[in-house]
Amino acid sequence: MSSRSSARPSRTWFVVSDPADDVSDDGPTAVLSADAYLQGTALGTLGGGQVVNVCRDHAYLSAGYYVSLIADARGQHVEPTIDTIVALQDAVTVQRRLLELGLAAGDASGEAHPVRIHGGTVVEARYRTLARALYRAFPHPLLEAEVVRTPRGLRVRALRSGSYADLDASERARLRAAYGGRPGTPARSQAVAYSLAVLHDPADPHAPSNRDALHRLRKVAKRMGVAVEVLGLDDIARVADHDALFVRTLTGVDEPSFAFVQRAASLGMPVVDDPHSILRCCNKVYLHELLRRAGVPTPPTRVVAPGVGFDELAEALGVPFVVKQPDGSFSSGVKKIETAEAWTHWSEAYFAHSPLLVVQAFMPTAFDWRIGVLGGRPLFAARYHMAAGHWQIVAGSGRGVRYGRVEAVPRSRADAEVVAVACTAAGILGDGLYGVDLKDTPDGVVVIEVNDNPNLDFGQEDAADGEVIYEDLLRYFGERVDRANRGVTAAPPADRGPLRAPIDVPGPSPSVPYRAYEVVGIELEYPIVDDRLEPLGAVAEVLRDLAGRPTSDVDLGAVGMSNEIVDHVLELKTTRPLARLVDSELVLAELVRRVAVVLSERGARLLPTAMHPWLDPTRTRLWSRSGRRIYTTYERLFDVRTHGWANVQAMHVNLPVGSDADAVAMMNAARLLVPYLPAIAASSPMYDGKLMPAVDNRLAWIVEHQARIPESCGDIVPEPIGSLQDYRQQVLAPMYAAVDRLPDAGLLRREYFNARGAVFKFSRHSMEVRVLDTQECVHMDHAIAAFVRHGLRWLASRPAVAVPQALLVEDFRAVVAQGSAAEVHAPHLLAGGGSVREALQTVLDGAMGIAPADERPYLDRVGQILREGSLSERIAAALRPAAGDPQAMGRATRRVYDELAVCLAENRPWAGRAVWSA
Repeated sequence: MSSRSSARPSRTWFVVSDPADDVSDDGPTAVLSADAYLQGTALGTLGGGQVVNVCRDHAYLSAGYYVSLIADARGQHVEPTIDTIVALQDAVTVQRRLLELGLAAGDASGEAHPVRIHGGTVVEARYRTLARALYRAFPHPLLEAEVVRTPRGLRVRALRSGSYADLDASERARLRAAYGGRPGTPARSQAVAYSLAVLHDPADPHAPSNRDALHRLRKVAKRMGVAVEVLGLDDIARVADHDALFVRTLTGVDEPSFAFVQRAASLGMPVVDDPHSILRCCNKVYLHELLRRAGVPTPPTRVVAPGVGFDELAEALGVPFVVKQPDGSFSSGVKKIETAEAWTHWSEAYFAHSPLLVVQAFMPTAFDWRIGVLGGRPLFAARYHMAAGHWQIVAGSGRGVRYGRVEAVPRSRADAEVVAVACTAAGILGDGLYGVDLKDTPDGVVVIEVNDNPNLDFGQEDAADGEVIYEDLLRYFGERVDRANRGVTAAPPADRGPLRAPIDVPGPSPSVPYRAYEVVGIELEYPIVDDRLEPLGAVAEVLRDLAGRPTSDVDLGAVGMSNEIVDHVLELKTTRPLARLVDSELVLAELVRRVAVVLSERGARLLPTAMHPWLDPTRTRLWSRSGRRIYTTYERLFDVRTHGWANVQAMHVNLPVGSDADAVAMMNAARLLVPYLPAIAASSPMYDGKLMPAVDNRLAWIVEHQARIPESCGDIVPEPIGSLQDYRQQVLAPMYAAVDRLPDAGLLRREYFNARGAVFKFSRHSMEVRVLDTQECVHMDHAIAAFVRHGLRWLASRPAVAVPQALLVEDFRAVVAQGSAAEVHAPHLLAGGGSVREALQTVLDGAMGIAPADERPYLDRVGQILREGSLSERIAAALRPAAGDPQAMGRATRRVYDELAVCLAENRPWAGRAVWSA
């Protein structure tokens, strides 16, 4: 019940052209049609998992081609990849790889035996070694080989992809069994060699570098001691004479240059751009999926199939809008649509070549930014002005083609946000050379597209930075060759593989939809700190290291991570709800461990508790790599550089609401429990380096943090409801109306803007409890979660009690201020009022009576908290003797919070809680 899909990311999807090919759905695999997969309508197909693409046709821009392309964009393991599809369709490539493997049949005579390889497996034992070798070289679910026996052993005369439609029932079962939970095959590592060839076609009117640029490159290379030779399109046999290849002619799957880059890649040479980048950059549907998943800002976009009408697009995107042919280039295949007639004409023309089109909102600007990114760093910056009298940088007419003016900008003076977004977008594709086109709009910077093989012309893109650009380019190739010479590849460190492996729990997951309370989703927030416990803005680096690419959201099976509003706070969460809290603790503790490994390399770590003890919120930075418009809207409306925004970390417990009646009962139970939860969950006794009067200072700040729009938070304590319609009318409608009264605040007209202590998340069919401070370790967080889960269930099962809202709000404020020492009314729990400890003990007794045996130890922990005090109260007790001496207080605070950080890393309760020890 986290912000991610609740489907099991470990599931394997077999995607077929025709649903009639297979309708069974058993075990860990399922079969669905290409249309269902591409449209994302099947549960789980937008999340993680494995895709086995057995469509009948994998031709360029076919539905089967798109399945592999989109699966890659969604971050899923897919077989075959686009690289494998293209390789198997080229007989020369197949023979070359067979020769490299020593398996080519050559002139061997004799009868050829057909061998079917299903997911790397065969029935006949004598072919198993051969099958594994072919599968490693061509990771494809269905391979068909013609094998001959020679004096030197088995050899392969021909190899091609097979057809799922030709398999009988037993073969299909064997194929599906081969993929039962198996992760995707990693890309083969390739060694790299040493020098530089430049591929250039002087007759190409679209060549990305003019002759003067190549002359400048050779001049700089000579000075740096690098040999550069220009090759023509007839020189493919000479590629192997060089150590690296730089393509400076038109690229594309159907272009002559593609054979060169494939040859270079097969030889292990560094090549810019590589086949992977060319295949992915040439398709705008793929780029949209990839950028969307990574949270990179783009214009409002729809990927549409035939049948989508003009009115629907006009309502979603406004008029005019822009339609793009997926593989168009140089502004071709891009049309501005202003009428239904124009949409009908161009969509019919484009759909004749592609089953999907990209449609975007029209965002006119005087110029587009073009940032050249090489190896993740800016190489050049330029403003591409629109062609005179036209809305694009290139305009064609009967008098020829007109180009807009190119205005080079020194890299050091280019807009910092534009450069940062460009580097993020390029990093998603790889570490080669990319041209990122962006618009700087009133709503923020957006990426229009990412191009491989961008222009670098003398007097144009290089006009501002000059020879430095060519020096950086040559140095980039030199570093790659040098790394290879030392046996180091450009890939992440070897230990990243285990850290990126899925984290999951054994056994089947409960079926969707869930019953009320059946499963639990947990979200935990932590600041990153250095070895002195100072806040460190390293969230982007952690996400990148564990995802293998720049991103704002990492999916590792049952758990994942994402950013928060400030760049030093990381959210760890279950990506799907789990039935057993012991399982949830296990996977989240493992995720904490992996984050700790990555941070330790930077001398950093995670810090538990709900507030950093001395952070200065005015010096924090907002997260800017995704969601920028949302965060800047918050910044405009609220003072976000205060403790209530920049220095708060919470645990959220998500529970499925079941039926409408169950949901109403759950929310009404929540309003009876929320006021008292800080007595056990508070962990924020201090900020600004001082112990503060409140016990739960996080909530003391939260009460005020959205006060400008009181409809968004009420009194934190949820209001009573009689139906879900009541909730929508009494809670959401006033909140949305308040947002509508504010200028340019429409982005906040979402359910996440509700800051009450318990809220419905209708998008996840759940209720989220939000008044819980993060504890010192995952184990103690789950103790609190167990109390919330079973305490709510017990309260919801009792006869409804009418409790005045004012009494509950008064109790809540007392508990926030006084913690477990508070005296409360709690008429539904204590006949004549009494201590909050007594009130919560009543709930604990009820919860203990209905909790399963494996969760009762968690409730025992809560009983100990009730006797000894919350973590906030225990921290304050440890620090209070030093409160009169600032130096002693500083030393004591560092000692205590250092101990708490160790507790988080080791997943053990803090010994300072007094009733248990390490």
